[in-house]
Amino acid sequence: MKVKFSKLGMLALPLLLAGSPLVSQAEEQNSSFDVFYYSLSDQFISAFQNEMETLAKDQNLALESFDANNDAGAQELQIAEKLPDNKPKIINLVKPDLTEKIIENCKKSGSRVIFFNRQPDLKHMDDYSKVWYVEGDSMQAGQLQAEVVIDYIERHPDIDRNKDGRIATIILTGPQEHQATYLRTASLAVELCLKYNYIDINAKLDGQFDSLKARGELENYILNNGIDHVELIICNNDAMALGAISALNKEGYNTGSKKKKYIPVFGVDGIEPAIKAIEENKLEATIVNDAKEQAQAILMLAQSKETDNRKLSKKLNMKVWANGTVYIPYTKIIRK
Repeated sequence: MKVKFSKLGMLALPLLLAGSPLVSQAEEQNSSFDVFYYSLSDQFISAFQNEMETLAKDQNLALESFDANNDAGAQELQIAEKLPDNKPKIINLVKPDLTEKIIENCKKSGSRVIFFNRQPDLKHMDDYSKVWYVEGDSMQAGQLQAEVVIDYIERHPDIDRNKDGRIATIILTGPQEHQATYLRTASLAVELCLKYNYIDINAKLDGQFDSLKARGELENYILNNGIDHVELIICNNDAMALGAISALNKEGYNTGSKKKKYIPVFGVDGIEPAIKAIEENKLEATIVNDAKEQAQAILMLAQSKETDNRKLSKKLNMKVWANGTVYIPYTKIIRK
């Protein structure tokens, strides 16, 4: 099975290369950082940590990492204990309501703060010149996911298995308080509705960005409603897509055999198990959340002395918005 990679040309990132630091020795201020993860049991976050560690090693940087295990109280204590060391704080928030306290405390010590992956409360970022937020563009992720879904429908009119003129769809969503859940789902829905009015969202299931949770939610749905009418499954991330595939396998679907039944499943993140599932004819497509490019941007922002976002934009060769946000473009991987 060949996998088609589609690279967007929206933003050029030629400088974000592993082993090629964007900060000169004259500028370099920091070489040791504190990194706080919301949960390393999250498959994307685990892959992200691997990228960060590899890039840091290539650039002779030291990282001290902390895992909050999705516990906001634990993360607050972890950050508080490391405030006196004045190192830059690289933070994957458990909850955005920690934003104000973190920024206020880091402001006292003059520490740089780089949030990533989970959106902080952006209104507090205007209060400090040394805070940034790096993330994939979740609205773009939803738009690209809609594109690959629409492309599949156009290439496979037989997706309407029961010939009722409707496409019965299930969406597996992440945590409702997570900004990526809202943006990915909303932009996906808008794009689909603009193109088709016969896609029926039969259910939105709360998979919490978790494979086991998504599998359980879909299994319960199938138990109560059957599977015969399910024609399309769209997931806010790859972990849930893989969980959905596990549930479908129990029903004889998406086993990888071209002779057996298949329901197209779409994910987001581009984690290795999802790419493997595409190669094995089990997953239709994923939208790549580029962990390597994000990690490189984060390490550059953490090292630099610069606080002028226009100058930082030139160094990164991408837009750093006035409030310190940096959005890394997504790409597509499609089953062929």
